[in-house]
Amino acid sequence: MMNLSIEPQMLPVEEAQQKIFSKFKQLDLEKKDLINSLGHFLGEDVIAPFDLPEKNNSAMDGFAAKYLDVENCNQARVKLQVVGRVGAENVSNTILKKGQAIRIMTGGEIPTGADCVVPFEHTDSGPVRGSNYPSEVVVNKPVALGDNIRKSGLDYKIGEKVLEKGTYLNAPSVGVAASLGIDRILVVRKPIISVLSTGNEIVLPGREKKDGQIYDSNLFSIASAIKEAGGIPNICEVIPDEEDALEKVLDSCSDSDLIVSIGGVSKGDFDLIKDVLVRKGDINFWGIRMRPGKPLAFGELNLSGRKVYQIGLPGNPVSAYVCFELFVRPLILKMRGYKTILRETIRAKIDKTIQNDDQRKIFVRVKLIKHGSKYAAKVYEDQSSNILSSLVFANGLAICPEDCKVISSGDLVDVMTLDH
Repeated sequence: MMNLSIEPQMLPVEEAQQKIFSKFKQLDLEKKDLINSLGHFLGEDVIAPFDLPEKNNSAMDGFAAKYLDVENCNQARVKLQVVGRVGAENVSNTILKKGQAIRIMTGGEIPTGADCVVPFEHTDSGPVRGSNYPSEVVVNKPVALGDNIRKSGLDYKIGEKVLEKGTYLNAPSVGVAASLGIDRILVVRKPIISVLSTGNEIVLPGREKKDGQIYDSNLFSIASAIKEAGGIPNICEVIPDEEDALEKVLDSCSDSDLIVSIGGVSKGDFDLIKDVLVRKGDINFWGIRMRPGKPLAFGELNLSGRKVYQIGLPGNPVSAYVCFELFVRPLILKMRGYKTILRETIRAKIDKTIQNDDQRKIFVRVKLIKHGSKYAAKVYEDQSSNILSSLVFANGLAICPEDCKVISSGDLVDVMTLDH
């Protein structure tokens, strides 16, 4: 157990990430109703139980016919006897003979003996409503052999792997599963992330705010970021600066996959997270060589006999959000089954000079602007860690490495992209 009376050595961002990420893995699998599987990763291969389409069917509304009957209709009128109708919902038992046609709708099964479909537009008939059909039809434009016929198994064949384990289930893949008759599907479950704020000075929006109090923006921005990353936020009440109150709330989070607390991780009389971690488990470290976001707690709690990891974010809004992006969002993606868990970085020309006087990795809020194939990074004027509006402005974080003392205006820098 770490001695909290001694300031621990500051950890580089990458080392802290490795220490945290190594403790987590993909979560277990669960069955979901297909309609609720969107946004999950598939937990098993999906194999086609039948061909799709199951039978040859029509790609057009028109007439199923024999190619040899209609191939010369440009030279002479071709009149065919219409002997039936096939809709998308039924089949025809008629065996098509020379000089005959069957009215067919899109999706209708191709009758035996037919080898092409003549669209309505290529005949003198035009569309016919309902189950009626003309007794004969004149074809005035030829079609090729096999035209407008969708072959059985064109989409996939019986026994074929249609969706592979680990596939991200988007709307089209959910539709593919539905086309196979699947109504429940095995997926990687999404992590439940309990999120809580500490501090006597904060109050939930919608409640009365007394002198000296502020509305809790952190709880809502971090819970929303958890949801954006595909986690399931469990929002706890704001906790006053009392150890008993904090312990009680933590005990109620024993079923969580991760607990994220906001505030209470820097030095101060009422900074409780470190002390509670020591009493209820182990603290791994609580200082990162970065700006903003130097104070960060990472610990392991024993709650109702279950091991639950906890990350304590700093209380300043920007610090909390940047630490979330670097340490919490990747965890959520890893638990969900993503292979790539870190944000994309791009190169951009920065418009202001960045000074690095304390050998920390600096994350500068910027607006990325694309000019052709290149990017410019416009730096937000006030980089204070309490300026929440800067996060609305920023769609990227320009990175100044620890060993870099200055980045000059006009230099190319790495920028971690954000969603907005």
